[in-house]
Amino acid sequence: MTIADLSLFSSLGSSLDSTENNLQQIEIDLATGKDVNQPSDNPTAYAGAQVLNAEQSAISNDLLLGQQTQSQLNTASSALSNVSDAINSALSIATEGSNGILSSSAMQALGSQVQSIQEEVIGAANSQYGGVYLFGGDQVQTPPYSAAGAYSGSAATNSVTFSNGTAVQTNVDGLAVFGDNSTGLIATLGALASALNSGNQSAVAAALTQLQAALATVATAQGSLGANLTAANSVVNNVPGQGTTLQASLQNLVGTDVAQAAAQEQEGLLQQQALVSLGSELEKIPLINILA
Repeated sequence: MTIADLSLFSSLGSSLDSTENNLQQIEIDLATGKDVNQPSDNPTAYAGAQVLNAEQSAISNDLLLGQQTQSQLNTASSALSNVSDAINSALSIATEGSNGILSSSAMQALGSQVQSIQEEVIGAANSQYGGVYLFGGDQVQTPPYSAAGAYSGSAATNSVTFSNGTAVQTNVDGLAVFGDNSTGLIATLGALASALNSGNQSAVAAALTQLQAALATVATAQGSLGANLTAANSVVNNVPGQGTTLQASLQNLVGTDVAQAAAQEQEGLLQQQALVSLGSELEKIPLINILA
């Protein structure tokens, strides 16, 4: 056999290099699960995948933020429920204390109970979650109420905004809900305790209307919290479906067809084996024939 030049060896080497490069790419695709791993693989698909990955990151952040918001709002709602129970207890005490048949000592005992209720309400107004105070408006790092019921919070509030534009208020202006030591619920409880301790039945009776108004105020605040919690729940509940949709879009755009890639890998390995076998046979040709 006579070969005029080295073109066959050169062609064989190029074919081997090409086959090995293809096999390496297939192995990368199988390892990463993606056909497009860098811009040069497919600039358009790569750019689209970057957008989808950013959307995935956004909804992952939505999930974490939404779960935290749910916990904050649930904690605040629980605190308001406890305050509603406390107001109802105070209403029962005020009703009993206004009937005109109790002794001074009995009235004073009721006064002590109301003082305890006031302390309970102030404690609820200082509720926190994760180190964030829930009823201090946008002043979330320090307790909004002193032990005496003085308010040091703010009328402003904080909110979180999710990637779909939904904004959810995360805390409450405590003064608007509980009042302080001179207004609202806390002041009413203080006045009721004083009236009971002094035996002032008319002042005790006057507290009934004020307590009922405070109960309505707390119910309104609970309704607002409920609406915000519903919005947060909606975001969290939608995340799994959004994630599934985005993942499917990514797979369609840059994902590897594993079965097809495996078949291509097998075909490449067979081709590589055939080329190596051919190279082994060519090595047996005398050099003098190749150079003739």
